Amino acid sequence: MNGIEFKAKPGFNRMHIALMIGYWGGIGLLIAFVCFNLWIGLKPPEIFHAEKGIAHWFFSVPLSDTVTKSVMVPFTYFQAINPSMFHAKNAYLVVSLTNVTLVFCAYIYSIGQIRYIIGSILSGSSPFSLANAARLKRLGIVVILYSLLAKLILNILICLFVTHLFSINLGGISLIGIIIGILVLFVSEIFKYGALLQEEHDSTL
Repeated sequence: MNGIEFKAKPGFNRMHIALMIGYWGGIGLLIAFVCFNLWIGLKPPEIFHAEKGIAHWFFSVPLSDTVTKSVMVPFTYFQAINPSMFHAKNAYLVVSLTNVTLVFCAYIYSIGQIRYIIGSILSGSSPFSLANAARLKRLGIVVILYSLLAKLILNILICLFVTHLFSINLGGISLIGIIIGILVLFVSEIFKYGALLQEEHDSTL
């Protein structure tokens, strides 16, 4: 293709470096958090505590005499049942590992797509390419899926591995996240249209 070479501004290089740091830093933090929670999982069940608040559960485990690690989950995802009906350790691990894994996976994938877009610009390509449009589309889909399914997945895992009581809550959908995802999909269509116009222009040269 005989397209016009795009010259990226110096700021794009700094942006690409920041995204690289954010991408690999996210992977490193995910591995660290998973290993940390697996290490906590080796602790005896009797030191884990489940405390029922007004609208939330608080699951905690002491790491030392002065440090306690805790996670919180609303009753909408974890029923307000008697604490003797489940193991506090299982509840802590399921909630902590699920939240950390879903958040970091969505973050890492999103940062990766943006990093590839900036990288294509730094290589001299036009930002309006079919590849970048596809990356934005995948980004939008991931944002929408996370907004729709993150809390539902947590709810299902709690039912399967902790309470063994079937109770699905669909109220954890993030409307703001869905709107952001849809806007990203709109932008991807603009990029796609710009890429097609560029190809049409190049074909006439």
